[in-house]
Amino acid sequence: MTYFAAIGLGFLLIEVVLIQRFVLFLGFPTYALSVVLFAMLVFGGVGSSLSSRLIRTRRALVIVLGGVALLPVVGAFGLQPLLRSLIWLPFAARVAVSIALIASVSVGLGMAMPVGLRRFEALHPKGVPYAWGVNGVASVLASVLGVALAINFGFAFTSLVAAACYLGALVHAAFGRWPKAAPDAHQAAAPEGLAEPEVELAHG
Repeated sequence: MTYFAAIGLGFLLIEVVLIQRFVLFLGFPTYALSVVLFAMLVFGGVGSSLSSRLIRTRRALVIVLGGVALLPVVGAFGLQPLLRSLIWLPFAARVAVSIALIASVSVGLGMAMPVGLRRFEALHPKGVPYAWGVNGVASVLASVLGVALAINFGFAFTSLVAAACYLGALVHAAFGRWPKAAPDAHQAAAPEGLAEPEVELAHG
């Protein structure tokens, strides 16, 4: 459950920071909100779709989470100077740049949840609704926490907190329990009648 709370907090904190960072670059808060939400939802969905094919092992998930944890750190200190240097671009080009930058992190963000759910379902088949619940509650809390952190400590600090959340998820993925095999790969390798019992009894 810690994993789902961490990625729920981290995702929304990143979203809050990105909306603020792109307000000046795009000219109006409504533009920033629309572009950030659009890009994060679309490319998060792309990452979710790719996750079943690209992430089948503990190592692969750790690498993705490492990249996701690193990007907010880079963005905390490098995003604003980059956007200032490109603010002379026409509006359409600024939107395209914004989407490209947001997509770079959103694909990885979208991979974390489905991979975590497959792992959790293999270990605790009846616990998936609780995982969704924990993630949802953490996301709601993060929307308030992100604003409070930004007001009191700044958006760079908020970005670092988001990175810490994904670093916590990385540690959980690296050292937490895993099934002996990913559900899809295991079922493909074993006879149909034997696949389900082995997954249920597996422990990492």
